[in-house]
Amino acid sequence: MQAFATSRLPSSMRAIARSPNTARLVSLSVVLAVWEFYGRQYPLFTSYPSEIAQAFVDTFSSEVLPALLTTLHGFAVGFAIAAPLGVALGLLTARSEVFDTILTPYINALYVTPRVTLIPLLVLWFGIGFELRVAIVVMSAIFPVIINVYTGARVIDHELMDVGRAFVANRWQLLRTIVVPGSLPYAFTGLRLGLARALTGIVVAEMSAAIAGLGRLLITKGRALQTDQLFVPIIVLGLLAIVLTAGLVALQRRAMPWQQEADRP
Repeated sequence: MQAFATSRLPSSMRAIARSPNTARLVSLSVVLAVWEFYGRQYPLFTSYPSEIAQAFVDTFSSEVLPALLTTLHGFAVGFAIAAPLGVALGLLTARSEVFDTILTPYINALYVTPRVTLIPLLVLWFGIGFELRVAIVVMSAIFPVIINVYTGARVIDHELMDVGRAFVANRWQLLRTIVVPGSLPYAFTGLRLGLARALTGIVVAEMSAAIAGLGRLLITKGRALQTDQLFVPIIVLGLLAIVLTAGLVALQRRAMPWQQEADRP
């Protein structure tokens, strides 16, 4: 069906459809050209790509890179805590009725609570330094992981569990060979959602608490009306999100080689 639909397109469109990278490059070129044109027409409201590129060269090593490293430090430590802890709690609540009854109300309540409302409380508890970044990342990332792992562990095929029990597998063996592999797609979905929420949370915390990092840099450049320099940390955050997401996708492929076999036509 896809081949039939592609064959009806003009030759230039068919070439783009067969090459996603070409399509992305063409669309990016069009966006940059339009942005450059209108940015020069209305410089009071926006900047334009060539000016942003010059601001990137001028500010990256002196301002953006130190802020990026500060943000990444807190993000990395917080996510390294949230990911395994979220997986463990998700499996625990899914496989234990007692823990499910006790923990699920708190998990649901904290999951839907906006992170920004917790920042004043976290500032009182942890101050405005490194500990605040770690805390907000953990609070932002852990609940999507818990809920997705919980869902994955609860929808495991009962026939597979019955086969494991028929071969006299104990609870640990069932968990290791059936429950955990079956929950991996859900776990990686939770990790990707948690990554996005954690990155948003740490930047919002830096902006709200006026501490160092990319969030603080955004506030500083915005107040100074330096539009070209304001776009630099925004672009860096976008690229950082792309790199981190690509890393999770690569890790998922390594952790789930059977999925690649299933996806092949």
